[in-house]
Amino acid sequence: MLTGQSHSSDSAEHVASQTALPRAERVGPTILAIDTASTSMSTAVLINGEVKGELYEDMDRGQAEHLMSFIAQSLEAAGIGIDEVDGIAVTVGPGAFTGMRIGLSTARALGLARKIPVAGVSSLEAVAYGVSERDQQGRNILVALDSKRSEVFAQAFDARKKPLSTAECVAPRQALMMAPPGDTLLAGDAKPRLLTAAAHAPDAFYDCSAPGLPRAGNVARIAAERWESGENLPPVPMYLRAPDARRIEDQGPQKKK
Repeated sequence: MLTGQSHSSDSAEHVASQTALPRAERVGPTILAIDTASTSMSTAVLINGEVKGELYEDMDRGQAEHLMSFIAQSLEAAGIGIDEVDGIAVTVGPGAFTGMRIGLSTARALGLARKIPVAGVSSLEAVAYGVSERDQQGRNILVALDSKRSEVFAQAFDARKKPLSTAECVAPRQALMMAPPGDTLLAGDAKPRLLTAAAHAPDAFYDCSAPGLPRAGNVARIAAERWESGENLPPVPMYLRAPDARRIEDQGPQKKK
């Protein structure tokens, strides 16, 4: 069963009562969004600036087996077919190496088959985008995502959710130093580690209610805002640290020549 479905998702009754607008009447690009770059999976469709058919489920494993089913369900809930999609947005990380590859390879394959563009979106920015105005109240945002090691993936954003720093893989205390002076909201699934590190920090850091992992609806909105300007990231993985598995030739002592 799908869990954590966002409020922007259409219920079966609502979908059944709606008729998709003809392509000629649509405003803005119709975007299929995919996120598998962490320990969850999410898909959504953006039509006329409105998120439809958004699905989300915590998922450590099995993303490759279930992603196409998620995509099909999102498209059906949105009332369109894959042939009506203008472009695909996909999270490029930072995050889990396997998850990033699953999402990117699927997005590229669909884009190639349909001959439509594929846009990359940062997982950190997608989480920052999910912070509500009610929580933010003009404050900066510091997003931290779990790297499954002692460090976190972190990036600071201003009150308009524009990046203030580059994305980095750093210790929690170092991540706090990325935020500018003043009140800062902490977001992301590694937020508890930052809150602990911030207990004795001189600046004010606050908790917020934003989802700790990306939602495909926000990925689609970010991509749509940059569609015309071409400012979306390329659909390639954002690696901030070396993979856990080293290449065979890097393991053990070098053979003598």
